[in-house]
Amino acid sequence: MAKSRRDRTTAEEKTRIDSETARKQLAFLLGYYRPYAGRTIVALLFMLPASAISLLFPRLTGDLIDTVTKSGSSDQLYTVGLSFLGLLIVQAVIGYFVSVTMARTTERVIAALRTDLFDHIIRLPLTVLTERRIGELSSRLSSDLTQIQETFSFSVMQILRQIIFLIGSIAIIISTSVQLTVPILVALPVIVVVALYMGRKIRALSTKTQDALARSSTIVEETLQSISAVKTYVQEGYETKRYHATIDENVRLAISGARLRAIFVTFIIFTIFGGIAGVILYGAGLVMSGAVTMGQLLSFLMYAMFVGGALGSVAEQFGQIQKSLGASVRMRELMQAPVEELGEDAPRIRLTSVQLDHVSFSYPERADTTVIDNVSLQIAPGERVAFVGSSGAGKSTTAALIQRLYDPTQGTISYDWTDAHALSLAQVRLNIGIVPQDIVLFGGTIDENIRYGKIDATEEEVVAAARAANAMEFIERFPEGMQARVGERGIKLSGGQRQRIAIARALLKNPPILILDEATSSLDADSERLISEALERLMEHRTTIIIAHRLSTVRRCDRIYVFDSGRIVESGAHDELFANADGKYRRWCDLQFIQ
Repeated sequence: MAKSRRDRTTAEEKTRIDSETARKQLAFLLGYYRPYAGRTIVALLFMLPASAISLLFPRLTGDLIDTVTKSGSSDQLYTVGLSFLGLLIVQAVIGYFVSVTMARTTERVIAALRTDLFDHIIRLPLTVLTERRIGELSSRLSSDLTQIQETFSFSVMQILRQIIFLIGSIAIIISTSVQLTVPILVALPVIVVVALYMGRKIRALSTKTQDALARSSTIVEETLQSISAVKTYVQEGYETKRYHATIDENVRLAISGARLRAIFVTFIIFTIFGGIAGVILYGAGLVMSGAVTMGQLLSFLMYAMFVGGALGSVAEQFGQIQKSLGASVRMRELMQAPVEELGEDAPRIRLTSVQLDHVSFSYPERADTTVIDNVSLQIAPGERVAFVGSSGAGKSTTAALIQRLYDPTQGTISYDWTDAHALSLAQVRLNIGIVPQDIVLFGGTIDENIRYGKIDATEEEVVAAARAANAMEFIERFPEGMQARVGERGIKLSGGQRQRIAIARALLKNPPILILDEATSSLDADSERLISEALERLMEHRTTIIIAHRLSTVRRCDRIYVFDSGRIVESGAHDELFANADGKYRRWCDLQFIQ
């Protein structure tokens, strides 16, 4: 119980936003309006007379009442009526221009923000991305930005308009009657203090609400991506309960936020309209004594209601802005995380060899656990080497380091004896192709998935790659051919078919260095034969790294590196390692009946 309270307190401290942070968040969001500053300023300048026109209506209404009560002429009535009509037309035209201009600007701003966020996310290093779940990242692009869009397309304009109403109305009623203004002005300092206090509470709740919504999105993403496993293990009920729990938390936080906003708005309404009630009683006495006319009292009351309505609206829109600032906190955290400098403009070069010199590596989130421990190896141009060892021995992590998906914590990696840091990430990664064990395809067509290896490839090149990968054998059976859709993550294709699409993609990329990560595991005999043939074509004239548990696939390699607990414990050709009766490689061969 005590631990739960401590966890909750820590979470609240993390989501609390001070005024300085709120200013930074607002500056961050408004920064996206800078390219559109000219049109935004013009729209806001036009909004001033449009709002000022509204301030004339109570005065005209008072004049109309005084004209009637004083038995004025019909010409005076027509004059006031035409004034009303003219002002309404001018206000409508200006209002339309302002609304359309701001809508266009806000849509472009949100589109730029959404694009920048997506571009930033996909350029984050894996060390950052693996710490976050897919649903959370997706939520930042969807619900958080939707919250911000609603605020800047309506709330900001509304709050500026109401501020003009508020200042203008207060100035007019003070000039009309200081005595009648006192009840209204007394309430303002109280409301300001309450607004500042409630604003901080609303920001904190808003951030926690958006985090809860992100967690619910994460569950949806994970469940749908693993729907086959969910159904196989009959865990629909468990996933429903898990989702229901996060939704309940989201609802609880949202209701708490709504309760705070409702208390705030109710307080303002009670305070202001209580003051207006006092004004009515006091003003009625002034009318009876002849100090003011009935039209002046009505005009004053309308202005007083403008003040009350403006304060109520400002409070509500202020709360909406606080929610948006809260929603932008996590988004800005992502955009402040350093991205990978790919160096895509660096000249293309051809790399054919890899050298690791005393390389060690630990994942940032598990810095006390060494995954790769003092590994040194050399892979010559055109050489075919294998990484073997039990699960978790460090084979795939070493391959990830070679692709520069991570940087080693110690030691150096070189390509053609050039230090990795002297090359750009793009120069290294464009020279390396991989066929992984777990093939994940995009949800488009077969053509699009193969073409991912070379976006500007011709149709002939795509077909040639598919044929070399033995993929045309099943592609031609589809009525749509290359345009057949593979489904989410390639679910409409079998494992062997997905594998051949991945091989075709690698063939189209045509990299000089190739990594095969358990590329023929878990396949039936026929699929394995077709894929093995395709892999042989793929490996021709390339430097190849084969990661395998099944030792039968690595016997013909030039060199075999045996991994154990993050270290290389043996290396050599198959015959050399097999001759060592006490070696790990020999024991694995004996277990798999390999001679």
